[in-house]
Amino acid sequence: MAVTGIPAAYSEDVITIIPCSSNHNNPKFFDTPSYYIQKGQQIRWHNADDINHRIVISTSDAKALLSDSGFIKSNGSFPFKFNNIGIYHFSSPLYPWMQGNVSVTDNISSVTVTNPKNKVDVQLTWTPAVPRVGEITHFKIIFIDKNTDKNQLHRDYVFSINNTENKTLYQQALHSSWGVEYASYKFDTPGIIVPKVTIEAILFQPVEPVVYNFKMSVTG
Repeated sequence: MAVTGIPAAYSEDVITIIPCSSNHNNPKFFDTPSYYIQKGQQIRWHNADDINHRIVISTSDAKALLSDSGFIKSNGSFPFKFNNIGIYHFSSPLYPWMQGNVSVTDNISSVTVTNPKNKVDVQLTWTPAVPRVGEITHFKIIFIDKNTDKNQLHRDYVFSINNTENKTLYQQALHSSWGVEYASYKFDTPGIIVPKVTIEAILFQPVEPVVYNFKMSVTG
C-alpha cells in the first residue's frame, strides 16, 4: 500500500464555531482558539452551531479592526485572507467569551501524506519550519476527505513524535470532531524527527489502522 508525501501543499484552513458556543459554560467555543498559517493564506470560519454568529478580526492590540463577518448563518461560513505577517485576534461581539488568535508567519512548513486505501489525506504543518532545541514547536494536523477536499470529520487518531530509533517522545490519542487538531512540543536534542499520525476510526467506525509518516529536522 503506497503512502506518499506531497510537500508544501496547504489545504483550506477552517476554524469551526462549535455547537452551543453561545453558552459561556461550554468547555470550548471554537475547535481551536489558536491557529498558525502561512502568509497569504485564507481562513474560513464555519458556523456549525444552530444559531447565527458574528466574527470580527482585529490586530492583536485591538486598535485596528480588519474585518467584520456580519451574521454567519447556521452552516454558513466567512472567509478572510491574511496577507501580512503578525498575530491577529478574532472574537464575537455577540458572545465576548468567544475569542482566539491567528499567527501568520513565513517560518512554517507543511507536508501532506496521502493513502489510497481510506481516501483520507493527512496534512501536518509545523512552526517554526526548522525548530531549535528548547524552542516550542506548534503542530497542526488536518484530515482531508479526498472525495470532497474538505475536512474529514470524526476520526479517532494517534499523533506521536518519534526519533530515528523509533523511541516515542510525545503522544496524544484523541477523537477529532472537526478535522483540525493541534499539539505542541519542546525538543531536548537535535536530529531527525519522525512525526506519525495513525487513523484508527472514521465517522465512529473502526478501520484498519493506517500510519502516516513525516520527517523533520531539529537543530541545536
